[in-house]
Parts: sequence; C-alpha cells; structure tokens
Amino acid sequence: MLSLPMVARDKRVVPDSLQRLEIDVMGATIVMQRVEGGSFMMGSTVEQVDRDIYTDKPAHLVFLSPYYIATTEVTNALWQKVMPEKETLAPKGYPTNPVSYISWNDAQEFVRRLDSITGLPFRLPTEAQWEYAARGGGKSERFRFAGDMIADSVGWLYPYAGNWTHPVARKKPNELGLFDMTGNVAEWCQDRFGAYTLNTLPDPCGPDTGSYRVARGGSYDNCVANSHISVRKWYKPETSAGYLGIRVALTLPNDPMMQPIPEEPPLTKTIRVKGRKLKFYYVPAEQPYYISDELSRSTWEKYRDLYWQQEASAATKVEVAKAIHLGVIVPPKPKKKNWERDVHSIQQRRKTNKRASAFTELFGVKLKEVDDPVLQQYETEQSDKKMLRLAIRVR
Repeated sequence: MLSLPMVARDKRVVPDSLQRLEIDVMGATIVMQRVEGGSFMMGSTVEQVDRDIYTDKPAHLVFLSPYYIATTEVTNALWQKVMPEKETLAPKGYPTNPVSYISWNDAQEFVRRLDSITGLPFRLPTEAQWEYAARGGGKSERFRFAGDMIADSVGWLYPYAGNWTHPVARKKPNELGLFDMTGNVAEWCQDRFGAYTLNTLPDPCGPDTGSYRVARGGSYDNCVANSHISVRKWYKPETSAGYLGIRVALTLPNDPMMQPIPEEPPLTKTIRVKGRKLKFYYVPAEQPYYISDELSRSTWEKYRDLYWQQEASAATKVEVAKAIHLGVIVPPKPKKKNWERDVHSIQQRRKTNKRASAFTELFGVKLKEVDDPVLQQYETEQSDKKMLRLAIRVR
C-alpha cells in the first residue's frame, strides 16, 4: 500500500509551474528562480573565513520568507529595453554582458519601470536575500563561492576575467541554478550598509539610516581572496562604475505560501453496497482517483449501484498501470492459466488419436478430431471470469 508523505500544516503547496518564472519584458525574457523561505547563518561562517574582514562579522541567524531572484544579472539588452534613453559607459555590441556603470539610483528607476511594464513588484534583493540565494538557499552545500569551492569555475574574477565583463551564464551555476553570483559585476542590494549584530532577525532590510548602499558578489576587478560569498562592499548611491551592476528580485503578492494547504484526502475508502464491502485506494495522479480491489464479472454485477451512488466506472488500463507504478495496488501474480493445461491436453489427445486412427479405421470407426475451436470456445467461456476493477474519479 502506498504511503503518502505527511505534510506539516504550517507548510504550503507550491506547484512546479511556480518554481521558475519566465517573464516577458518587451521581447526580452527574465527568468526568476524561486527561493523557499528558511533560516541560515549570515556572514563569516567557517567556510567563508580566509582573512580577518571585520565587516562580515559576527555570523548571525537570519529568517527569510520565500521570494524570487533572477537567474542572471541584468544584461545590456534588457537594460536598453527598459531604459532606452539612459546610456551607460559600457561598450556597444555586447547585449548578453551584464549592464554596468549604473548607480543605485539608476537601479531604482529601472525596477520602477520594470514594475510598470510587467505589473509585478520587481525590486533589488535585500542583502540577506542575496547572500541566502548565493549560498544555494535550502539546497546549500556550504561552498566558499557561489556554487563551488573553486572560484574560477563559477565566476569571472581578476586576473582571469581580462579586466572586463563577460556574457552572463557562461560559468557553472550554483545549487539554485543562479549564474555569476560570484564575479562578473558586483550587484547592488536594497540595503544601506551597517554593522552586523547577533540579533535573530526575520526578513532584515538593513539599517534605517546611512549614506552608503551595499553591493555584493565581487566583480571582474576583484581577486579570488576578496570574492567569497560573505564579502560586503559599500558605495554612495550615486556611484557608477564598470564593476557595478544589478540583479532583480520580487515577491509575489499572491504567493502560494500565503494560502492554506488543502486537506489531505483519505488514503482508502470503504463502500458498502447491498451488504457487501468494497475497498478503494487513493491514487495521487494529476487527476486523482480511487481504484478498487479486483472484481470478477459476476461480482461486478452486484456493484452496479455504484454507477449511480459514487459515479464509479471501469478503471482503464492506464489507471490500473498508474496505480501499480505508484505502489497503490500490487500487480497480480502470474498464474498458470487453465487454458494452458487444456492446450497440453489437446495436444496429447491429438497424438493418441493419430496413433489409434490407423487401427480404428480398419473397423470403420473414425475418432473425433480435437481441433482449435474447442480451445477457442474454452477461452470465450473463461473471459467472463477475468478480473476487473472499478474507479472513482476525484473532482
């Protein structure tokens, strides 16, 4: 019998179609990866420590709600779609390179327009959201860099980057499928820069005051020793440079995490019809249904009322196969069929008759020939005893 995993009542069901969103922006596409909420140690955890950088200390516990973050940095092509009048200092002819030479103030105007075009609440990620996503979220393997312990496999960094940006998504992604969280360009975050504390914070947004904004991830201009995930950079919001770019995030207003989980259906149903009990088993298919124990055709007639009472009907071959595949029902054990024994009997009788015919014909007696129609008739008769199943479709 199938055992369905028990789901905690404070969790929510998120369909696969919402794990990764592809959003059209005037012909360009933004791919947003869902990051499930969770808790993590933010800052200088053991695998991050290389040298004494005080700004990412102390490591502290953070709780985050679910959100989405772009799988790549905003490219020059996307920037031009949204901000056609805003020229950057990046060279022309590199549409798939991350946009650079943009300030935090420019980034705010970009997400405001993106919100207006798509109708979705785009924004910059908070510093905590950025770090949790870079670490791989709940799938984290505790890498020093975003997706590996070797920086060059996941990011464009000095001196191997050639002192300039590169097309996005050319290096290995991290555990969430996010590219270039290490290197290429540093990414503006929403927060003001401030010192960490040991407080346990839900969805932190940084200090309320301050003159600097945070940028994370390192860039082509940073060396490996200064590019691990927990490293923090900070700049004035009007600063623009070739190593500064953006990655967008959003939280859906109707996120499934905010909706109650549906009640789990019972795994079995027992229906009493005409004094008899018939057991049905739940099959968690895309269109769920219940399937009965096996019934002979003669027994089938006794449950005819089910057609009216429970809207039951004959289970299809596909439904039976699905139930067997999921382990809801056990396939019947192969049995030696009666007709196989009869075939053997027929063959033996034919051989006996053949030998005896030469003798009996001397007396004008012709033995009755055993022919295939006998077997065919037997099979027809036995077909009434084939086992069948009923199914009740869940609406």
